[in-house]
Parts: sequence; C-alpha cells; structure tokens
Amino acid sequence: MQYLGKARSVPYRWLLTRNLILVAATAAVTSRTAFATNACSTSGNSSSIGNQNQINNNKLSNMDSDPVYVAGSSSVAFVTTPDKESAKKLAHGIIQRKLAACVNIIPQIESIYMWEGKVNEDNEYLMMIKTRTTRIDELSKFVRENHPYSVAEVISLPIQAGNPPYLNWISQTVPDGQ
Repeated sequence: MQYLGKARSVPYRWLLTRNLILVAATAAVTSRTAFATNACSTSGNSSSIGNQNQINNNKLSNMDSDPVYVAGSSSVAFVTTPDKESAKKLAHGIIQRKLAACVNIIPQIESIYMWEGKVNEDNEYLMMIKTRTTRIDELSKFVRENHPYSVAEVISLPIQAGNPPYLNWISQTVPDGQ
C-alpha cells in the first residue's frame, strides 16, 4: 500500500516539473526597470549633487562586479534514460567534462512514444541539465556517444530569466564553448 501512495505522487511531481518547464520556455525576457530619485531636485545645493554623483558611481561599480544575465545565454537540456544507472553515469561524465553546472535526475517518468511504427510505453528517468547555450552541441555529442539508446533524446530550451546568482553560477562553472 505504501508503494501505491508513492505511485500516485509521481504524476504530480511530473506535472510540477512540466509546468516549471513550460513557464521557463514561455517567459518573456524580463526587463529591469530602474527607478531613480533625484535627491537634489528641490535644492540647488552643489554638495548634494556631488553626493548624488558619488552614489551613482557606487551603483555603477557594483553593477560591474555583479554581471547582468543575458537572456538565453544559458539553457536547460533534457535527456531521458532507461534507468538510474545510465542517468548517473551520463551525469557524472557531463559534470566532469564541465559540459554543465548541474544535472538533476528525476525518477519514474512515464513516456508514451511512437517507435518503429508502434506505440510504446516505458518508465524512464529524466535528466534536467543546466548549461551554457554555447555548449549544447558538445553536450549533445557526448550524450549520443555514451547513451544506451540508439536515438538519444537531447532537447534544450533557453533560460530567459531566473535567480541572478544561480544564473551567474552556471556561467562561472561552465567554460564558454569555442
């Protein structure tokens, strides 16, 4: 009976994952609107103008140390595998080769697909891989060469927006592809 409870939660976990993917894929590029106030607009005092310029310069130097994420410069790639062992083996190879910053392995997804003229239904593992967009081709090649399927699924979606420190971490962890 305990197994049935877990089996019922799998579709909800997959629905949550699917919905997150859809939101990421359809999100428009977020624009960052800067609201500035001019502290010296009512006073003609030159010292307050100097103070405002110093504050603005500090803001600019802080922006240089914390780069702004460029929409689409990172991607999420999806790969399915037949079992946990092949997913873990691929994930370790991907991370060791610095093809991605992070690989999540989502267990027990149910796949229904057409293959060789027949409808098939299998339980698979979904790998959610965060990487630079410039590394997708290299990642895809590695998966094709090391995957147990003759036709490996490797699809990707650009990341339009997210948590800036996390997105910067992806860029810092994965070297830019040539």
